[in-house]
Amino acid sequence: MSSRNDEDRRRLQLPCGLHPECRGGVHRCRQVWRRGAVWSPRHLHLHPGILLLSLSPWLPDGLWRVPGFVSLYVDECALAEVTSLQACQSGEECTNTVGSFTCSCPAGYAKAVNGQGCVDVDECGFEEQCGREQGNVCVNTPGSFLCRCRMGFRAGAPACIDVDECLESPELCDDQAVCENTLGSYKCVCQAGYRGNGSHCVDENECASGSHRCDINARCGNVIGSYFCQCYQGFNGDGHTCYDVDECLLNNGPCEHNCTNEPGGYSCQCATGFQLDQDGHNCTDVDECSGPSGPCEHICINTQGSFRCSCRPGYQLHIDGYTCVDVNECKLENGGCSHSCTNSPGGHACSCPTPLLLDRDNLTCSNATSCKWRNGGCDHACTVSAEGHIQCSCASGWKLAEDSRSCVDVDECGDFTNGGCEQLCLNRPGGFNCTCKDGYEVRADDPTKCLPVCDPPCQNHGVCVGPNTCECPQGYPRSGCSAMCSPPCAHGGTCVRWNHCSCPPGWTGAGCHTALCELPCANRGRCVAPDTCQCPSDYTGPQCLLPLCTPACQNGGRCVDVNKCTCVEGWQGARCQIEPVRCLRPCENAGVCVGLNRCRCTKGFTGSFCQTAVTTPCVPPCQHGATCSPHNTCTCPQGTAGLRCEKLTCPVITVVVSTARAVRKAFRESFVDRCGPLGVQLCTKYRINQARVYQQAYRVGYRIQCPEQKG
Repeated sequence: MSSRNDEDRRRLQLPCGLHPECRGGVHRCRQVWRRGAVWSPRHLHLHPGILLLSLSPWLPDGLWRVPGFVSLYVDECALAEVTSLQACQSGEECTNTVGSFTCSCPAGYAKAVNGQGCVDVDECGFEEQCGREQGNVCVNTPGSFLCRCRMGFRAGAPACIDVDECLESPELCDDQAVCENTLGSYKCVCQAGYRGNGSHCVDENECASGSHRCDINARCGNVIGSYFCQCYQGFNGDGHTCYDVDECLLNNGPCEHNCTNEPGGYSCQCATGFQLDQDGHNCTDVDECSGPSGPCEHICINTQGSFRCSCRPGYQLHIDGYTCVDVNECKLENGGCSHSCTNSPGGHACSCPTPLLLDRDNLTCSNATSCKWRNGGCDHACTVSAEGHIQCSCASGWKLAEDSRSCVDVDECGDFTNGGCEQLCLNRPGGFNCTCKDGYEVRADDPTKCLPVCDPPCQNHGVCVGPNTCECPQGYPRSGCSAMCSPPCAHGGTCVRWNHCSCPPGWTGAGCHTALCELPCANRGRCVAPDTCQCPSDYTGPQCLLPLCTPACQNGGRCVDVNKCTCVEGWQGARCQIEPVRCLRPCENAGVCVGLNRCRCTKGFTGSFCQTAVTTPCVPPCQHGATCSPHNTCTCPQGTAGLRCEKLTCPVITVVVSTARAVRKAFRESFVDRCGPLGVQLCTKYRINQARVYQQAYRVGYRIQCPEQKG
């Protein structure tokens, strides 16, 4: 029995301090049954959850301090684990409470309908579970569930959550694009001024595409990511709206005579009789008389801005002011003639009846007694007879007219002799000429005879017997008595005898059809002309010795055989098209080497090695002294804000200016007033006039506002 008492004593060594439920109640705690001990003494239920322990004679002596019974606090859940007693149904979780216990189902389970045990909860029965409306899949598991998320989602609690690709992988989009996260995906949108699919954005040339908003009278200039408008010369405006400048409005513009305003410019015109100078502004008199066919029939006299006409002697100006009409001098006193007066254009002539001659005054008539005066009135030869009479004679080819003084031409071709000409006779004053019909020419040894002409001349001793007709010797039946070669000699060859050609250099063969190449054509090449080879498609060169690579070798590569390239160091590929990834100097500003001395730059930098910061003009421009930073952004100075630093955000102090002392106190340091109506002003610019103080445009009693920090 001693060993059993020792065992019981060991099992009951749990201090009451671990169970405060027993303190201060209707029961007292003396010893508490420790979890894990085997229950052996008799027990009796006095209250739910409280056991009354009957003290056996063999229990440890320490328990005899209280007569009667001792009450113990019991953990029913722990008791069920070590005994055959069942506190809760299978699958339920037991929770001990003061004086009792509760049974509940673990997470993911629920009470069965009959209240007996727990059954699995199908979490996938809820529509919102895993976000199935977005294409995700919910899979139920015992006591829980799992989500199978589609691409663009990842598993989270309690559903699939969207993956923000833009946040996790900012390199998905081009540097000039904005990444927009979407449900289950993302999209890249090129920024304004760029176009592309977002993964690759290039500058949009708004000027070339016509998407700009420049005025029709403005020039559109493209810049990276934007564009600008500038009115053409002759227009004013901001480029988006341009209006014409009337250059003629002030002092007739630059024109000497007349100024006409035109869209975007002007034009100068001159008064009648003047012409515009090369400078387009000044006017010069037009010399209407300078041309060979001036406006006047006879004499043209130029005047400033005009002209006037006059006539030669014997004419008078017509009423039209341009033409001249003849003056008939014979109507006025017979023109001064003693006998006959004959009017002529611009003058008149006096004549005398036979045998009278016109005197030296060309007006009066007198008898001719000598050949010395006016050749005795004879056209050709004059002689005086023995009786003292004038006798006239004519030269060969001429005959004396009926007036016995004048000579007329003799028509030698007019009689039946035809002037002695074999074919044609052509009369001329005082003589004639023999000519020939077409196909003939005058003989050199006899100008009255004609010879047939053969062009080309008859060959091989042939005789020209008619126009282009040869009489040929035997063996030369062809026209021109040339040799007979069939087919004809080619390439300028000459037929020298029957079917035999004399070929020019570079050609050979009976008909000169075969070309000669001094150096033979290689690689299936064919000689098609003197020293000219026609090469097959895979060779080239004068002798077809150079192989061809199609497409051609790139980047300095050399074609060494048909479609075989030898590349320079570093380049690869069938056509040396693969660029080596090698930069002789490091890429700057976090750039990455992607080719031969070629870097892919981060946003805001450019150049072969990303050494140059991108500087694009800010449109519209920055205000209040702000600095234009890359990508059309403004860096605002202190006291300004806004996209273009157009807003003034001056932290201000308010001082009532009334005395010189107040001014000195408020403005003893160089503050800058950016908030005043006059713009940027130094607050130290003041003057003192007795009790009145002035600062810029501010008077006594006005409030001056300045930033609290120095400008």
